[in-house]
Amino acid sequence: MDELTLLIVGGPEEGADGATHELTGALAGCGNRPVLSSGPEVLSGAHDALEPDLLLLHASMTAQEVALVGQKWQHLRTPPGVLLFCGPDHVPLDAHLGHELGFLVPPFTPALVRNRLEREHQRRLLVRTAAELGPFPAFSFLQQDRDLKIGRQIQQGFLPPELPCPDGWEVAAGFEPAREVSGDFYDGFSMANGRRTAFLVADVCDKGIGAALFMALVRTLLRFSAQNPWAGGALAPFLLPSQQVFLSSPSIGALPLLSTVHAANGYLTANHLQQAYFVTLFFCVTDPGSGRLLYINAGHNPPILLRGSGGHRLLRTTGPAVGLWPDAAFTIAGVTLGPSDTLFLYTDGVTEARNGEGELFGLPRLVRLLSGMPGAGAADMVGGTLAEVQAHTGRAPQSDDITMLALRRRR
Repeated sequence: MDELTLLIVGGPEEGADGATHELTGALAGCGNRPVLSSGPEVLSGAHDALEPDLLLLHASMTAQEVALVGQKWQHLRTPPGVLLFCGPDHVPLDAHLGHELGFLVPPFTPALVRNRLEREHQRRLLVRTAAELGPFPAFSFLQQDRDLKIGRQIQQGFLPPELPCPDGWEVAAGFEPAREVSGDFYDGFSMANGRRTAFLVADVCDKGIGAALFMALVRTLLRFSAQNPWAGGALAPFLLPSQQVFLSSPSIGALPLLSTVHAANGYLTANHLQQAYFVTLFFCVTDPGSGRLLYINAGHNPPILLRGSGGHRLLRTTGPAVGLWPDAAFTIAGVTLGPSDTLFLYTDGVTEARNGEGELFGLPRLVRLLSGMPGAGAADMVGGTLAEVQAHTGRAPQSDDITMLALRRRR
């Protein structure tokens, strides 16, 4: 990193934490000699002739003082970047957290300070480059990045912070989006007054913002209608007469499972067919006590049922993807998990992960990997699979979202 012109401004309470002295020493260790000042000196014009690359401002300054200092050099072709710093007490930073400013916190080692200064300097140059590219505002790239980060935070809120785990079971999930936002999702929740537990993994076609918005819609629609039995009646207009006969199914969990998927398909094809989005999903309802599991596989990758005694079984599709055809028919299938059996759900980001030579990770490799983990817990299966997929892809970019969910019935 070339030597930068730095202006370091201590706050009125600088003597209380000694942060300026410590930071100055670290800056000297990485080859920089900052100009030291105070807020009043800067605002009075003492350094107007200086053209700093970065402003290092003590966090005890008020938000208004920080803004005034930053505005003094906005006339430059490349205005300086701004970093806040503080001592061991980080409380002064609280007043600045909503202003999209970078910050430095102790310990101030030369290597860490050098890295942080370089990142802020590159961000500053990006703003200048964006300004020179065209008539759009210079901050548009950064604003887009900020919006995507906010979108990711909102989307993370759609994923359950903790999955339900019935007595005698293990449940674990893994989620690695390929971009800031994802079209994959997983969910788990109680049904039938706690007598049943539902789990699902889904994958919206495509990636990015559009898929993420569609994911939010589908996830909300499925969970709401599955957890609210009266919603089946409200959504009944979206069921075909031939499908409504299934609503009389006596099996606990079958009614909300089947009616929810049929109604979601009807709603999406009636209102969103023009967007050309659809979603594959595996949606199951479990009876924790008996291990019985009812499921609909709507065009999704076949989950792998691993028997504790050895061997495996693939749970094939029982209907097409949701949102493709208004008259699509979905059927329920069932399987029982015995002691030590595991059901492994995943999206195609796992099996279609490619290495630098374009080789797929593939379903056979996934089956061999999981079969080679006898007695492994649900979390170990998810973590081990993710590690193997990442080892396979190496430095190749992640091409699709990766989502996994493991359900294991303990011995």
